[in-house]
Amino acid sequence: MDSPTIQRLRSEWQALGTAPPSRAACHRLAESEPVVAALEVGDLAELIAALSLSSGRLSRHEAAAVITAMLRSADVDALIPRAIIQALIPGVLALSRRIAFAGGPWCDLDAFYADAISALWELTMSWSGANRPSAVGDLLSAVRTRLRTLQASEHRHRCRQASTPDALDTLPASIGRTGEDLLAAAIADATGHRLNVADAAILYATRVLGMSLGEVADLAGIPAHNLRRRRRNAIDRLVA
Repeated sequence: MDSPTIQRLRSEWQALGTAPPSRAACHRLAESEPVVAALEVGDLAELIAALSLSSGRLSRHEAAAVITAMLRSADVDALIPRAIIQALIPGVLALSRRIAFAGGPWCDLDAFYADAISALWELTMSWSGANRPSAVGDLLSAVRTRLRTLQASEHRHRCRQASTPDALDTLPASIGRTGEDLLAAAIADATGHRLNVADAAILYATRVLGMSLGEVADLAGIPAHNLRRRRRNAIDRLVA
């Protein structure tokens, strides 16, 4: 059964997704994105329904490509970001199986989902208009990172309350860029020289964004064992 937050989103979408503004938004999106026009849907509710794997209309890779297009053209209408949120609800629900929410600042599962949706909305609005080929993975991985940051902050807070300093609390406040920032910069510098673009993308997705090889394999349509070998080679070239 859906939590109250998810139920509200679904109920709201039943009204928003089929209203006249939704039809206008879908028309504008189709004018900007051929991959959406090809679906021949009349409103955003029909578009989101088509993205569901259970509809049988699109493969996982094809559905991800549509969401990439939606994010790229999200600024053509204010309803597009809301439609992206609706499309990614299954991904948000899956996050609860990847994060031990009981160890974070959430009193229950619904509070966890509320923070996840809030983070997803903020990221979607921030990235509107951006061309991110792995939009689904990027958005969900960024949400997961934010939730884990909240979880870590709560853990440190509890340690301080118990007068038991967490290891992170002993680090200088002016630590500067994080290890992920430094790795991202190193990958960017090496791309096109020591690293080809595809291998750099695999390394960035798994080591910076925190995606699993399985998630990248699903999005890229490449077997996970091939990605593992390419990532290992990319690491060897990066540190050579």
